[in-house]
Amino acid sequence: MNNKDLIAKAASYVNSTKTEGGLLGDVACALISKSGVIYVGVCASVGSNTFCAETNAIGSMISEAEFEIKKIVAVWKNEKDEVFVISPCGNCRQLMYEVHPNNLQTIVLLDRDKEISLKDLLPHYSSWKKQD
Repeated sequence: MNNKDLIAKAASYVNSTKTEGGLLGDVACALISKSGVIYVGVCASVGSNTFCAETNAIGSMISEAEFEIKKIVAVWKNEKDEVFVISPCGNCRQLMYEVHPNNLQTIVLLDRDKEISLKDLLPHYSSWKKQD
């Protein structure tokens, strides 16, 4: 699947809904696992129960006993329905790495024509390792 199609897949899941407690589904994520399966997720920000779209998609992947990500993208839409690719937050970057160290090779989309490896987004990841 090319970048444009993966972005479109994620964007098709954006369904921003305001609730009394917060906001649901204003960011969506699509990822391609090592096996080629596409997993999606949306974010939720309601009171103290907040999680990112990437976390949701990764959780779906883990539920299927998969742990390695080939490519991932998160998107947000504005009021004009324009789609914007957004970079994963620090917690999501760390989660990807901690789920499986091979995810350092994951391609993270930063735009339709711009991608970077997770390793390049986590230049000091090796300092997280336990020191002997």
